[in-house]
Amino acid sequence: MKQRIPAELRRLRELFQAQDPVPDRVLAGSYAAVAMRAARGDRGELKLVGDSADERIGVRAGGSQSRVLTFAMPGRVLEMDVVPTAAGLVRVSGMVLNRSGQAPPTGEVVVRHPSGERSGELDRDGAFQVADVPRGPVSVVFRPERAEPAIADWLVC
Repeated sequence: MKQRIPAELRRLRELFQAQDPVPDRVLAGSYAAVAMRAARGDRGELKLVGDSADERIGVRAGGSQSRVLTFAMPGRVLEMDVVPTAAGLVRVSGMVLNRSGQAPPTGEVVVRHPSGERSGELDRDGAFQVADVPRGPVSVVFRPERAEPAIADWLVC
């Protein structure tokens, strides 16, 4: 069922579009990303299944606590800690786990951010570390050897 947008919100949208329009390159990039995602369907998706930021915690120690993110993909789980290290930077470390009885995965984990990306190779146990990631929007990509990458939606750290 399609909902009608109230007139006040339509006018507000028009005001924002007139006063602070979205740059054409951003719109083009957004439409391209949506088209790419639609073309690949659900293949290669890292789905966020756990986020410690969603848990109810009474008091945090000065905002310096780590955040734990858990992603699922077919046959594997990627769990990672996001720890503040310096002003505006975080360190991401974690592990990619295969189903029981399978060899540890090989490849790399890439953390994409608006100004580029940082990556960390998986060690022999499937662990990785990515240092000096800027705080803000990030997307996680697991690039296994000899297979298609699994990509997570963007989130803010």
